[in-house]
Amino acid sequence: MQIYKKSELLKSNSNPVVALFSLTIFLSAYLLFQVQPLISKFILPWFGGSPSVWTTAMLFFQMTLFGGYVYAHFLTQQENRHKQAIIHILLLIISTALALLVIPDLSLRPTDDENPNIKILTVLSLSVGIPYFCLATTGPLLQYWFTQTKSNLSTYRLFSLSNFGSFIALLSFPYFFEPNFSLETIGHFWTYGFWFFSILCIAVTLYAWSIQPNSQLGTHIDSDRNNSVVVNSQDKPTFIQRVSWVGLPALASLAFIATTDQVSHDIAPEPRLWIATLSLYLLTFIICFDHSRWYKRAWIPIICIAFVILLEGRLEIPRIFGYEVDYGMSETQLMYLGTMFLICLICHGELYRARPTQPKYLTEFYICLSLGGACGGLFVSLIATNYFNDYYEWPILIVVSLALSFKVIEQEWNKKNKKEILKIFIIIFIFIAAIVTYFIDKLHYQPDIDPKYQTKLLHQSRNFYGTVTARERDFPDSSKDNSRIFYSGQITHGIQYLEPARRRLPIAYYSETSGIGESIRYLQSRQESLSVAIIGLGAGTLANYARHTDTYDFYEINPDAIQVANQWFDNIKNCSAKHKDIILGDARLNLEKSSVDKKYDLIVLDAFTGGSIPIHLLTKEAFEIYANHLTNRGIIAINITNGYLNLYPVVKKQAEQLQLGYRNKFQNKNSEKLIRQNHWFMMTSDNKYLSNFHSENRKYFDASGNLIRIDDPNVPNISLWSDSFSSISSIEIKD
Repeated sequence: MQIYKKSELLKSNSNPVVALFSLTIFLSAYLLFQVQPLISKFILPWFGGSPSVWTTAMLFFQMTLFGGYVYAHFLTQQENRHKQAIIHILLLIISTALALLVIPDLSLRPTDDENPNIKILTVLSLSVGIPYFCLATTGPLLQYWFTQTKSNLSTYRLFSLSNFGSFIALLSFPYFFEPNFSLETIGHFWTYGFWFFSILCIAVTLYAWSIQPNSQLGTHIDSDRNNSVVVNSQDKPTFIQRVSWVGLPALASLAFIATTDQVSHDIAPEPRLWIATLSLYLLTFIICFDHSRWYKRAWIPIICIAFVILLEGRLEIPRIFGYEVDYGMSETQLMYLGTMFLICLICHGELYRARPTQPKYLTEFYICLSLGGACGGLFVSLIATNYFNDYYEWPILIVVSLALSFKVIEQEWNKKNKKEILKIFIIIFIFIAAIVTYFIDKLHYQPDIDPKYQTKLLHQSRNFYGTVTARERDFPDSSKDNSRIFYSGQITHGIQYLEPARRRLPIAYYSETSGIGESIRYLQSRQESLSVAIIGLGAGTLANYARHTDTYDFYEINPDAIQVANQWFDNIKNCSAKHKDIILGDARLNLEKSSVDKKYDLIVLDAFTGGSIPIHLLTKEAFEIYANHLTNRGIIAINITNGYLNLYPVVKKQAEQLQLGYRNKFQNKNSEKLIRQNHWFMMTSDNKYLSNFHSENRKYFDASGNLIRIDDPNVPNISLWSDSFSSISSIEIKD
């Protein structure tokens, strides 16, 4: 074992070679991760805006990263250094030419009968596959070559640097590039950056061709707690160590993907949310692989357990005592993101402790690391999506993470850190008490928290587009209130009475006194026959408004939703329209492909009541398509009911862009009539309609029924949403 002082290392590392290797690795990581949100957001509208687009894209990126690491490993096994350089330079030249294709051609858009997972993988392979593969090889390959130079800098510091480059790329995309440039322009910038990277990487490759191997090849350098550097050539990885190289990254990858999925389905499949989870995931790599001092084994697992308790008990624990809690979008996000960050920190902290100390095992270590990351993506995309009927990967993640946390705590306890661990538990207890105190003002006593009905599960399934569920509620004391409920994820998307006399009543968000009810009745009074397009099928409640002279087209992207609507609800079956059709596929793409002669008197956008909102249906390009299919004086009605987001300023901006008049109506819930709180926004050029029906905003009353205030849903200075830019950060509902 050999000890080097840091002052000596600084002298040996202050040279152009270190700068060249560092800059090349940093730039490759930057490009590697900037292209992920770029291309994912570009193809998001092609696949219905589903959060699974990001999950499947991550599978592609992880598998390609694994392939790049395998390439680097086998290339370094070539004893002929000249052969290594020639092969890699050829790959760089091919990738440089193909970097022009980073933005997918529109001809690659899917058709209705294509498997979305396979199509996404195909599109990504044809557009960015080879350049991304080339970038993926850079980290482990250049780190291996770096160990053969005269520098004493730890290669793991270069790995931390590469993750820092990835971190900067993710932050720069939503906060600099996306607000100021179109996706096509960002794609051009990325291509120029790749060309510059190729020049740097060719220079590094030629340098690696010319250098003589370091005489200390077979040793490795790491910083110890005394700010010195240890060179150790004795350690050989054990079988358990190698298993941990795969298992720990797999758990961290599962945490990252499951959290992204969970938050996206609960709120919106917005790239900024994806970037937030991926950035935190990378940040844990940066922290753990920079130096061992940042990962505190005695502290982090206990804090992780506390976050899991807060997250999983945020709803159920208050209900035990008859209370409900109102959580905003930010609070929900912070709980999920905090838990994910701590789980990844434990995984990567333990991974760093199990790292190899000899350069000859370096590329093998990175292969195992990337394999683990790919396993997390494979589990969610291929197993969970196809064989689970709900998001069970999240509870699986929680159970395994708790087991790992307790295992680490046990090891620290056995190392005689008992006093420190007990002190940490006390501090964490105080922390939890402070959090609970913060939420006291959000507690609401619910004396009827235990409903007077029994719930029966009729159907539950999951696919690429999410989960759909049908439940039946039986009231033993009043059978006339028996009903069936359609859920999209956790959000109610339709209710139907079972009593024949009330079976065809439009309820939930669609009553006759709601914004959509008023609009349909007005149009029916204006003309004898209507042509109606409804985007988002749900339980098919709006079919109950149809007359024998009307035409109704239902656009639905999820085949499971169609199955549930037809099997467990009879709104569509009993629809009185002379012509009714359910069009499977993304509504925007289908409307874009249909003839402009196909006009509708009413276009209903009913895909935003809560949970995951398909942002691509709310952009400027989408509303231009709707306007092209709208008759003169027709109405576009948008259900903007949402528990997390205030969509009013978004659609108001779109109405102004189309130069249409608009109104909105907020309706309070009526539990006795099964009317849910709802908010509708209508845009039209029909001035008579606008003069007959005025906007009605949400009103707040005190306990005596006196009006306190009227809500103004508008938010000033909201940017017009487009396919190139959309942000939910400024439209969060705060109360």
